[in-house]
Amino acid sequence: MTAPAGQPTQLARIGLWGASQSGKTTFLAALNIAAISQPTTPGGPSWIVIGGDDDAGAFLSENTDLLQSRHVFPSATPGLTALSWRFIGPARGGRRAGRPLRRGPRPENTVFAVELLDAPDEWELLLDHLSRCDGLVYLFDPVREERNSDAYEFFQRTLEQVTRRCFEANRLRGGKLPHFLAVCVTKFDEPAVFRQAFRTGVVLTGDEPERIPRVPDNLAKTFFDRLCDEGHEGSARLVRGSINTFFHPDRISYFVSSSVGFHIGPSGYFRAHDFANVVKTGGEARIRGAIRPINVLEPFLWLEESTRSAPRRR
Repeated sequence: MTAPAGQPTQLARIGLWGASQSGKTTFLAALNIAAISQPTTPGGPSWIVIGGDDDAGAFLSENTDLLQSRHVFPSATPGLTALSWRFIGPARGGRRAGRPLRRGPRPENTVFAVELLDAPDEWELLLDHLSRCDGLVYLFDPVREERNSDAYEFFQRTLEQVTRRCFEANRLRGGKLPHFLAVCVTKFDEPAVFRQAFRTGVVLTGDEPERIPRVPDNLAKTFFDRLCDEGHEGSARLVRGSINTFFHPDRISYFVSSSVGFHIGPSGYFRAHDFANVVKTGGEARIRGAIRPINVLEPFLWLEESTRSAPRRR
């Protein structure tokens, strides 16, 4: 298939990776909200999201509506789900976009693809999909890990098989995977997670009027390390060990994320005694107020920039 005129001939492919019921559907819906909610500054970058086909567009629209308007969480994707979205932004420098081509016009846009393949009964398809991606967003759920201590079981099973496929395809470089990896510690809005981050000393107050707390990217690994060290079963420590063993250290970045963000009440700013944005009503989790995603868009933009700027390896 020929790329449209003015577009880069190769898209960065970014896959979303997480255990079953790790919140991938919610993360994607929040990703759309985060893109729409970008601050508009003169000359600043902005991104729009479109579905790769009608099914992908409908998936994003419907699940975004569930979060934003109906204040309920999307259901986990049933059966085989294979969807792709295009992120389109202004042309940027690097080898994939913004550089004059030998023939044809200079790319006018930066475009990358975010792909979801949820295939609980099609294990081989999922492994092939992850193997072909340029970058991966890995969702590490500290709430689930505290409850089940099963992060390593899922992570290592997948990682070993992906590595085998990359080895057979001659894609390993220096004995490590070629992927860029964004590790996202999710559910920052959960009181237990937020308080642990606060005790670790990595939480800073935002400079927006709402004063929303965040963990800066340069401190996110410190928090991930603390979660791994304090995990009572040791599963998270093994996940960390596998990340360091299988991926190039200069191709890993860490983020602390929340799909729904913190509750902001009538005061108009974050209050430490009333920030939980998820409540149980009749045994079902519901969202109290507006969705304010935290570090949901940023991992994908880091992956796009890193993949585009990396020297091509032959």
